[in-house]
Amino acid sequence: MNSTIAHTYLYNIIIIFLLIVFAFVMGMVVYYKSFKINKDMLSIIEKYEGYNSLSKRDIDNSLSTIGYNLEAGACPTRRDADITYAGENNMYCVYHYPIERENGRYYTYGITTYITFDFPLGFDIRLPIHTKSNRIFKFSDGQVPPQTVE
Repeated sequence: MNSTIAHTYLYNIIIIFLLIVFAFVMGMVVYYKSFKINKDMLSIIEKYEGYNSLSKRDIDNSLSTIGYNLEAGACPTRRDADITYAGENNMYCVYHYPIERENGRYYTYGITTYITFDFPLGFDIRLPIHTKSNRIFKFSDGQVPPQTVE
């Protein structure tokens, strides 16, 4: 009889260990997927040299093919950046970071995506993942260059 009780405790320990390991692996896969999404979005922004209508369309197309969570939500403000896009169709936020050095000729973008864990008990946990792009050169400042008279 004692061996039966000992086996039950051992089986409980094994089951709990397996649940913890599977939860850890699931968390790593979801975290990797979120960083992959951020990396793809930043490469699109760098490809189009900023967040504009072309990059927005390309980002929305790539998010729909990846299977990213399409809920909209509010974006938190950052003290050193301006909100450029606040997820109308998809839950991601794009921030514009102006760089004051070197006469303001460079800028960067930051993207915040969210990992969502949906639990069957009716609640979910949403964790933000924020990444920043490389420096992007500003080719024009919107002003007309002075004309030279010959």
